Amino acid sequence: MLFPGFALAEDNTETFTGARIGVDVSRVRTSLRGDPGNIGATEKNAWNGVGYRGFVGYDLQLANMFVVGAEAGIGGGGRAVTQTGPAGRYTVDPGLTYDISARAGIVAAPGLLLYGRVGYRWLRTDQKTALANAGTNSNRRTEGSVTYGAGAEVLVSPSFSVRAEYNRTPYSGNLKANALSIGGAFRF
Repeated sequence: MLFPGFALAEDNTETFTGARIGVDVSRVRTSLRGDPGNIGATEKNAWNGVGYRGFVGYDLQLANMFVVGAEAGIGGGGRAVTQTGPAGRYTVDPGLTYDISARAGIVAAPGLLLYGRVGYRWLRTDQKTALANAGTNSNRRTEGSVTYGAGAEVLVSPSFSVRAEYNRTPYSGNLKANALSIGGAFRF
C-alpha cells in the first residue's frame, strides 16, 4: 500500500480513464498590486479566503502510464480585497468563477497521478472606487486569464478519487489569484 489509509488500485484494470464529476475546496489568495483605483495606494493588498468549485471532466489513460484530460468548472468564494490611499478606497469583490482546462500527467505509481494543468478562467467582480472628494464609482466586470498549475490525484477505488492541486491565475496586471485546493471526484 503506497499511502496508509487509502486502498489504491493495484491492478491494471483500474485506470484514470473515464468521466468524472466532483468538488474542490480551496484556500484562495487574491491580491491587488500597484494602484488600480488611482487613489495613491502604494502597498500590495491580499486576502486569504475559502473558495469552492464544482467540476466535470474526462480523462484518457494511455499505455498505462500517461493521462490526458479536459475539465470545466464553476465556483466562487472569497471576500473583497480593499486598498486605501490618500485619495480614497478601491475594492474588488470576487464573485462567480468559471473555467475550462486541459491536464496531462504521468501515473507515478498504481493509482497515483501527477499532473499539470493549463486553461482559461473567468472571474466576475464588483469593483468600487470611493474617492474622498468625488463620490463613488462602481462597475461590474469579468476578468479573464490563462490559469495554470499542478496536482496529484489518488484512486481510492475504481469509482472515487481524491486530489490536491495548486494553481495561479494572473487576471490582470493588478489582480492575481492563487489557490491550494483539495477535492474528490466520482468516476464513471
